[in-house]
Amino acid sequence: MRPLLESQSELLEKENRELKERVREQERYKMRWCLKLKGIKEKNEENIRTDIIHLFAKIAPDIDMRQLEDAVDIVHRIGRKEDNKNRHVVILFARRLVREEIWRRSKDSPVCKERGVRFAEMLPLEDRAARKNLWPQIEQARREGKRAYYRGPHGYIEGRRIG
Repeated sequence: MRPLLESQSELLEKENRELKERVREQERYKMRWCLKLKGIKEKNEENIRTDIIHLFAKIAPDIDMRQLEDAVDIVHRIGRKEDNKNRHVVILFARRLVREEIWRRSKDSPVCKERGVRFAEMLPLEDRAARKNLWPQIEQARREGKRAYYRGPHGYIEGRRIG
């Protein structure tokens, strides 16, 4: 009787691990359709969606305004409103190509630097923790002039996966 319970327990543990990983992958996939914007000042009775679309138009002036309006699905602030603190903005895109283009252009955008705003990828909690653990290695590699970056929860130095 004991071996049967042990094998069932192992089977359930394996199934649980696999299900957790599938849920994590679904979270990652959904979050790849989003960007987080940090540093945008809050205003009373703001229309954050319109403000964000206008910001995108300045970052990528060659993209038609109608295309930007169609590409941006939902925009909202996250967290509780606090005095003298700007909440982050989450942008859910309906078109991934536009999301990728805004993400790429925002990195060196003078508009973003001028306004003091910064875009970030949306990541599940586990991925953020994994990146945080790898940060000292990534930072050291960059100081040494090596190409170091993240892809999902994984870190890469000179094309080799670390961690």
